Amino acid sequence: MKDIQTYTVISLATAVVLIALIYLTPLKHINLIEPTIDDINPQEFHAMFVANPDNYIFIDVRPENAYTAAHALGSESMPLHTLFDTRHLLPKTGKTIVLICSGGRASGVGYSYLEHYGFFNIKRIDGGIERWISMGLPVDGKQVIK
Repeated sequence: MKDIQTYTVISLATAVVLIALIYLTPLKHINLIEPTIDDINPQEFHAMFVANPDNYIFIDVRPENAYTAAHALGSESMPLHTLFDTRHLLPKTGKTIVLICSGGRASGVGYSYLEHYGFFNIKRIDGGIERWISMGLPVDGKQVIK
């Protein structure tokens, strides 16, 4: 009988330690699964944006000179390096933040950065401004600078 009690106590202690380790370990530091990015088709987004522009904040994260040369109509310039300061001005709820860049890399970095700071209302334009233009969607300007 004493062996059963000892076994029970050891099992309970082990379970408590394991549960404590699981719940006390910051899960954000465990890289079991690579984070995913919620991409949206440019045409699909354009249709939704035109129908309800107040539901979105459409941000171009390319440098200012690239934005000035050509940008998706309705987007606003917020270069990637400014997100640290401007993230405080963006809503975490109520509106969807949609990021665009040249081909998707810089907006992917911006996406991950915002997600790190608790934004889960974000999407990225699949293929960036290059795909936007190739689909014939409206732009302001004529020369795409990468």
